[in-house]
Amino acid sequence: MISVNKSKVNKPTKLDNEQIAKKLLKIKDEGKPGEKINDLYNDDDVRNALNQLYHNKCAYCEGLTNTAKFTSRIDHYRPKNGIKGVTNHKGYYWLGYEWTNLLPTCEKCNIKKSNQFPLKDETTRITDNLKNEGFLLNNEFVLENFTISKLTKEQRLLLNPEIDNVNKHLFFLPTGEIKHLTEEGEKTIEVCDLNRSSLIYERKKIVDDLIRNLIETLLGDNYISLAKELKNYFTKNFGYSNELEYSRFRFFICEFFNYFITDKIEELGLKEIAKIIEEEYIEYKKQQSRQ
Repeated sequence: MISVNKSKVNKPTKLDNEQIAKKLLKIKDEGKPGEKINDLYNDDDVRNALNQLYHNKCAYCEGLTNTAKFTSRIDHYRPKNGIKGVTNHKGYYWLGYEWTNLLPTCEKCNIKKSNQFPLKDETTRITDNLKNEGFLLNNEFVLENFTISKLTKEQRLLLNPEIDNVNKHLFFLPTGEIKHLTEEGEKTIEVCDLNRSSLIYERKKIVDDLIRNLIETLLGDNYISLAKELKNYFTKNFGYSNELEYSRFRFFICEFFNYFITDKIEELGLKEIAKIIEEEYIEYKKQQSRQ
């Protein structure tokens, strides 16, 4: 998970459909909050805008979503139809078509999260009295008021990449595991199952592949003559652009190079190779900082 600025893409105009507000009001009056209005929140324009913002990655695990196996799902950060473990609450149905409540997710994170939305203090949860909460004006929904800022009184435990500084809550290990620094981080890992075996495998594979390729590059060659080749390899493979899958994990590899890479090479009994790689990486980072 990485922090994302949603203002970088325009809100899809289809989410401003006047029929949404009218049908939401009808659902409220008829007491059917879980009833689906239409598929506008799942429209291609909405999906494309979210995929553009998130670089076709899941908002929670950062795995690629638009692949041959999967397509992205649209997740309601605040569930629109009931909340797991919470009785007598209809869910945040009035946020079902709200731009700030929609996130792109992979199929597995979407299923794992489902309608979970835990709070530190349940008494802070937004009630169904939408007039008192400020979401109804003259018995009409005011969609422009459906902003996250209106919901800040809730003591959220589930991290939102569009609101939270994710860096303060989560960190990674060379094993591919993700660990928490805060209660919010711990609960987010649990709710989205961010340490499921498939994710750990994919993240660890990045480290394993880097180590294997570095060793293969050096074994049996003149180390000094390969300095340029190592630099090119670092430039090509040791980056953490937000566009890359699992970019936050890649950041940790680059920033904690010894812990993720050279220490592991030393554990294989290749201390000389580890030393050369470390020295060349330090020089590479110096050159990068001067650019």
